[in-house]
Amino acid sequence: MENLINEENLDEIRELIESKIANIPGHYILCGALGSLLLSAYLDKTGKKQAASFIGKLSIPIIGIGLAKYKDVIKSGLEDNFESVANGAENLVNSIKTENSSVHN
Repeated sequence: MENLINEENLDEIRELIESKIANIPGHYILCGALGSLLLSAYLDKTGKKQAASFIGKLSIPIIGIGLAKYKDVIKSGLEDNFESVANGAENLVNSIKTENSSVHN
């Protein structure tokens, strides 16, 4: 039997997964991961240990995907905030220079 995941097609698999989840918001993915953890705990309490183990192990990659999507959102938000802070600081410096030049005249 041939191994379907190897070095040659790893990039293709990654691109396929990214294209499938591109339109799903990160908080939906994280809510799904939380739901699978809760379902796993419920199944464990009701005595269905194998099903609980499977569902619990399934939640770990889902959490990873959700956090990766949130990382991109947070990174772009931080870049936008940094630009606005830098522009605000530049405006403040310019207004102080203007005030100082008008006071000395």
